[in-house]
Parts: sequence; C-alpha cells; structure tokens
Amino acid sequence: MTTPSRTSHALAALTMAAGLLAPSASTAAGPEPTPKKVFVGYLFREPREINFRLYTHICHAFLDADREGRLEKARYVPSRDLNAEAHRAGVKVLISLGGWGWDEQFAAIVAHPEAENRYFHSVMEIIDQFDYDGIDLDWEYPDTKDEVLGFERLTRRFRKALDDLGQHKRRHMALTMAASANPGTLKWLDTDFLLETMDWINVMTYDFAGDWSDVAGHNAPLFASSKRQGRPISIEATMDYLLHDRGLPADRLAVGIPLYGRGFAVAEPYASTKQTPKKRAPGGDYVRISRLETDPNWVRQWDDETKTPWLISKKDPAVIGYDDAQSVALKTDWAMKKGFRGVFFWQVHGDRMPDGSNPLQRASHRAWEKPTASSR
Repeated sequence: MTTPSRTSHALAALTMAAGLLAPSASTAAGPEPTPKKVFVGYLFREPREINFRLYTHICHAFLDADREGRLEKARYVPSRDLNAEAHRAGVKVLISLGGWGWDEQFAAIVAHPEAENRYFHSVMEIIDQFDYDGIDLDWEYPDTKDEVLGFERLTRRFRKALDDLGQHKRRHMALTMAASANPGTLKWLDTDFLLETMDWINVMTYDFAGDWSDVAGHNAPLFASSKRQGRPISIEATMDYLLHDRGLPADRLAVGIPLYGRGFAVAEPYASTKQTPKKRAPGGDYVRISRLETDPNWVRQWDDETKTPWLISKKDPAVIGYDDAQSVALKTDWAMKKGFRGVFFWQVHGDRMPDGSNPLQRASHRAWEKPTASSR
C-alpha cells in the first residue's frame, strides 16, 4: 500500500489496546451523543468541481477488497487532497467500503479470521494515513445468519477502533451505513445493534422500479401510487417501517434522494412492461435528463399522488421517472419536518450542470436549511 504515517503507529497501539482507554471529556465512545442534521453527498467520480458549501459530509466511494481482505487499487480512492480540501471547507469525509456487487467479497472476508484481520487493519490504516473522518459501510447486503454475524462483528470492531482513533485525533469519528429500502432485506439488521454502532443510516430510498419491474413505476416516489398493486412502495412506506415496525429513532435515519432517473419503453407511466421489447429507454443522471425537459419531443407530467415528475415521449413509447428541483425540495422538506437526520444524494455529480451549478441539490439544501420544530 503506502508508507505508514507517524500517526499510524499510534493507531496500531490504540487498536491493540482496545478497551483499555477510558473516554475523554471531548470524545464519547459510540455514535455522536448530540446529533446534528446532515446533508450528505456520495462521491463516485473524480474528486473535482465539488460544491463543498452544500454538504456536511461526503461519502467517498468506494474502497474495495478481494476475498482475502486485500485492498484493491482504485483510481480516485483514497485521496488526501479531497480530505484536505473538504476539511478547509468544514466538511467531513467518510470512506465508503464495498458498494453494489461486493456482497460475496464481504461474506468471504468475515468467514475467515485472517482475511478479516487483514481487511480491518488495512482499512483503519487508510483512514489514519489519509485523514478520513470515519467509515460508511456499504455491504449490499448481509442477508444470511452467518453473514449477519460477521457483519456485526466487523462493525463492532470498526466502531471501537474509530472511537479509539477519535480520542487520539480529538474529534469524533463517524460510522454510518447504506441500507436497502426493502423491508425484506432490512429485517436482517438488529435494531439494538444499529443503535449501538451507527451514527446514522443512509436509507437508499430509490430504485423502487427499473428494467427489472413488471410495471413502469417511479424510481423514487415520495408517496405510494394507487396505480401499483400490492403493498405500498414509496419513501414514506420504507421510513414508516423503520420508525414504527423497527423502532429506530428518526434522527438515526437519512433519506436517500437519487440524482438520476429510470426509463421504460412504454407509452405511459404505470403501464405493464411484461410484453414490451427489451429496448433501452432514456434515463441516467439528471444532467442528461434535463436536456429532455426542453426537448419539444418530450413533455413533463407531474404525478401529484407520488409528488414526482415524469417525462413522456411524444414520438416513441418511452417514459422516464426522475427527480427535479420541485420533487427534491418536497422530499427534503418532508424529511426534515419528520425529524430525520437529514438527506443524502447518489451521486454528487449527477446534477452538475455545464455552468457549474447543482440545481437539484441546491433546491434540496434550501429546504434543508429551513428551521423546523425538529431541527437540531
């Protein structure tokens, strides 16, 4: 990897002496005792042209590893320059571990003590050397008994090591995770364990529909549509499940907002996709979709039931469910009035316009800044 820094030797001593240090007055063990609302952006591309004034935290994605726990090289991760620039702007940076498609690697790592130890120490060394402010776990998803046991053990190790490193650096080191919006996946995660270890949870309240769906549903509806049969599918339904069925406090949950949309080769929203040809419909990041908003061959249609927009083609059968400035502002306002920890975005360059603006994230930030009864 890289040459150990002076403080990495101190980190090694701290992790070896886990449990021997008492919490100092300036740093409490575990999740931050007085939570502040968060505005989080996932950074998945080259770390440049970032409007740091928008964020409280950046999740730097992704640091990956092989099945033996050996970290894999990535083009932009890790980055000292990113952390230095963010810190000058008062923004904290968490390193995101894993990502979609890395479930097997995580499962293999926690199945073998040697691999887990190698991975754990390598990750903590990166955090220390590159001056990250904590970890965002993105294991998608621990959903067997053995995987959950390994996930909990590894997470507790990270929590303890981050607390110890935070005492050394005299600042709080955060631990968060990205979680599915599907109750069938969320059920594997124990509420007490989450409260013990996580500062907050980034709930991925998007991808409720896509090319895998039988119906052209919206990517991220705030409220459920009566045109979709079965259980309610929406941001509200997922967050209500976590609040009421699982008993998680609102201030431990952040609501996910996508900066992209998903298209379907059908004539209208909520049409069946079962008989449609496997034709790739337009979609992608908002920066691309926004061009269609002014295209005379497309028309915007507001879905007042779900509080989200659609783009509908006047030529070929095609619809796109996406988010715009109106819908993200409504979602953010709803989230903050409900008392949630905040909002997060996948990913920060999704609405980066040619003029350098981020219109969706800026609209969200204006709603996020408003004082509410639940503001902290």
